[in-house]
Amino acid sequence: MPSIHDDIDLVLIREMGKKDIKDILEIERLSFITPWTANMFLGSMSSPINKNFVMEWHNKIIGYIMLYSVLDEAHITNFAIRPEYRKKGYGHRLLLYAIDYYKKTGVTDFFLEVREKNFQAINLYRRFDFNIVGRRRRYYSDTNEDALIMHLSIK
Repeated sequence: MPSIHDDIDLVLIREMGKKDIKDILEIERLSFITPWTANMFLGSMSSPINKNFVMEWHNKIIGYIMLYSVLDEAHITNFAIRPEYRKKGYGHRLLLYAIDYYKKTGVTDFFLEVREKNFQAINLYRRFDFNIVGRRRRYYSDTNEDALIMHLSIK
């Protein structure tokens, strides 16, 4: 079995499909206090304004990113990397892929909400030049934690 430290170029990024739900739900449960349900993922996959990507490494799903776009704006709705693959560049690679994909469609502005104490994610977004542009008070009802609204402009 290959090591998770093998070359990151061995990853495959592709559109999410229904067959991926089981693996995605596992990553979701490992990543979030209040995980999305299968129906939430299926709803996103069936929406014409959404694009959802998974990252595979040696035929194993190790992450996913979900976005929707309207005109020249895209919003990241969900993004997670399997815990044992974090801090190894996989999240960076997947986010870069999604941004590049949307750039080609004319998107110039990206938005997202992130828990104010999710420093690992905030640091990743800052490396892409996302800036904090607002705050949603008590956005996360499970903990009453605020969400930081982050924005990236590529104009």
